[in-house]
Amino acid sequence: MVLLALTIAAVGGGDSGSGHITGPLPAITAEAPPHAAAMAAPCARVLAELPLQLGALKPRVVHTHPDTPNVVAWGDPAVVLSCGVARPADLRPGSTAQYFTNGPAAGPFYTVTPSGDANAWTTVDREPYIEITVPAQYQGGNVLPPLSRAIAKALPAVCSTDPAAPVAKRCTRRP
Repeated sequence: MVLLALTIAAVGGGDSGSGHITGPLPAITAEAPPHAAAMAAPCARVLAELPLQLGALKPRVVHTHPDTPNVVAWGDPAVVLSCGVARPADLRPGSTAQYFTNGPAAGPFYTVTPSGDANAWTTVDREPYIEITVPAQYQGGNVLPPLSRAIAKALPAVCSTDPAAPVAKRCTRRP
């Protein structure tokens, strides 16, 4: 499905983030997530569930170094999903970080950090960690729900963000 999306993006035209077709969008370049190779199987399950088009945002071709299919993007500026990223820094015992869901009530749950003119939403309750970078001009509520549904469908929760859960089951205690 992802290869089909990349082919459509390469030949079918793109958008400027507003839904207007302006011709093919240029490819983007991204670093491969550090755990992309080790997480190839679960990431492939997530990629198979992703929508070809994200609302009005058309798919983009992504070049990574090293080469991996685990980074996909839509729109201009690009919403970028990276599967196999590093554990979020604030996911540790004693953390006061808050976790959010923007899709199914059962998660996935995210930690949100500013990243330039975007917010990086990183899953905390799924294996592997997945980061979705959403440029400020988009409403997270418009682009995150379909991505959250795909992640939830592909990957079960491996821990709990509920502070009432037994300590050993909390996401902050994940190895």
